[in-house]
Formats: sequence, structure tokens, C-alpha cells
Amino acid sequence: MVHLSRSFWTAGLLFLCLAGGTLHAQTLRVGVISESANNWPMWVAEAKGYFREGGLDVKVVVTGESIKQLDALAKGELEITHQAADHFVKSVEQGRNFFVFMTISRPIFDFIVVPGIRSYSDLRGKTIALDQLTTGYWLLYRKVLAQNGLKPGDYVIQGNSGGPEFRMKAVIEGRAQATYMNPPASLEAVADGLTRLTSLAEHFPDFPGSSGGARRDWAKQNEATLVKYLRAYIRAVDWLLDASNRDEAIAIASRRVKIDPKSWPGSYDAFVKTGLIPKAAISRSGFQQVLELMAESDLLKLPLAPMEKYADTSYQEKAAAGLRTK
Repeated sequence: MVHLSRSFWTAGLLFLCLAGGTLHAQTLRVGVISESANNWPMWVAEAKGYFREGGLDVKVVVTGESIKQLDALAKGELEITHQAADHFVKSVEQGRNFFVFMTISRPIFDFIVVPGIRSYSDLRGKTIALDQLTTGYWLLYRKVLAQNGLKPGDYVIQGNSGGPEFRMKAVIEGRAQATYMNPPASLEAVADGLTRLTSLAEHFPDFPGSSGGARRDWAKQNEATLVKYLRAYIRAVDWLLDASNRDEAIAIASRRVKIDPKSWPGSYDAFVKTGLIPKAAISRSGFQQVLELMAESDLLKLPLAPMEKYADTSYQEKAAAGLRTK
């Protein structure tokens, strides 16, 4: 009986040791606007066990709107958020203690239009549905339209239309004739009969699009946790950039988001080949473009503050260095 009890106790202790990473995993709530291709590295990190190996239990929270997401970050309802770099810059200017710690992708937003619009000139007099009038993606598209002969006033703006599903609804219902969105939603829209006119990545290849951000106070108190998150994330990025993993990457995404399976190969090509940033690194020159664009639009005052007011590369650098030493 004593021998049996000791064996049982030993087996139980061994189980607890093996399961310890799961039992004591630290929960991280990560806010995203939607389940778009920008989340692919997180899907991979979860599926391949990279987060779990780092002792993290990552909970993805779909907020639907950028303002709602930033408010949740400020209230401590989220530890990390993924969204446009310029949104973090605006928040800092408003007094919030936010910062950018990684770049996820270049802006791969597709400009989606109704059938019949085949050129920029066809947008004259048409309505464009936006999430915010001052979002960096729209400011970039406004430059594209201007370069192709369309000035503000040549088209109608429908601001505050919400997240991608709400903007697409506005187009489908005829309240707007154009909007922009990420794959796979944009590819689904094309499959449903709409048209892709252009993509931001074609015009601004060095501009940081979706970025990862957090509160500075939280990051300072939880540096090891943030570095573990980045390390798992970078491992997933490296894995995605290996073309031999393409089929498995598509299978992982298909299990996560239920859309037409035919959309995923195109989403992979658009995101991984065009959008994904190696090592999640922050480009100083690219971030400068964000600040200059915001200044051009009177969202920032000159002289511009240095990038360090809005971003900190040290966490990403520590995570990447840790991977190189293994």
C-alpha cells in the first residue's frame, strides 16, 4: 500500500511538472480589429505551440473598431493591441502612455470598388466608406487619388463607417461605392463580384502598416512577458516566411477563420510575400514616413519629435537576439 501511494504521488508530481507551463501560463489579452491576414503570425504561434512554450496563454479579442480597442488598452482591459501605427502616435499626442514595440506588416489594404469602376477617374462623384477620416490608411489613399487626378471634393466621404464588415455592408447596400480592407475579406469581396482597384503596398512599400503596441508602464513592469510574446511571434514570422510551410500555413488559417477556402492562397501571397515584416522589426525610415504624413495632414506639429516618443525597439531587439543565441 505504501509503495502504491508513493508511486501514485510520484506520477502525480511528474504530471504537474510536465503540465506546469500550461497550469501557470500567463494570460495575455491581445486586441485586434478583425480576424484578418494580419493575425496569421498569432495563429501560427498558437498552432505550433510557440506561445505555450513561452509560458503564455494568448487570448485574442476582436474589438471591431480601433477607438474601442485603444480605450480598452488604456483601461487595462487589454495588454497588447494590434492596429495602425498612426493610431498609437495620435494616442500619445492625446496624452496616453502608449508605444509601438513591433511592426506586423506593410499596408496591404486593398481598395475595393463596385463593378463598373475600372479606373481612378470613375471614382469621381462616388462615395467612399471609411472607418476614420484621419486614419493613416485613408491619408495614404488620399495621396494615391491625388496623384491620379482626384482632389478632395471630387468624391464623397462617408466617415465613421466602422470596421471592415460594416464598411463592406455600406458598399453592398449601395450607401457607398468603395472602401478598403485587408485580405482575406478583400478577396472574399472580389469573389462576391466586387473589384480590387489597387493596394497600398503597391504605392508605399516601406510604410509600416499594422503594428503592435502596449502601455509603457505595463511593458516596463512586464518586460520578460513582452519579450516572450515577441520571441514566439518572431518564430512564427520566420516560419511563415519559409515557402515550404505554405500549405500548412493555409491549413492553420482555414481552421481559424471560416471563409471560402479559395480565398486563402491569395491571402497568403498578399500577406506573406508582400506584407509581412521580417523579425517584426520597426523601420526608422518607415516610421518617419508615418510622422511626416501626419504632419502633412495637420495631425502633428512641426518640428517633428523623434521616433522614440512613440516607439521603443528594445523589446523586439531583445527577443530577436534571444532567438539568435539558441
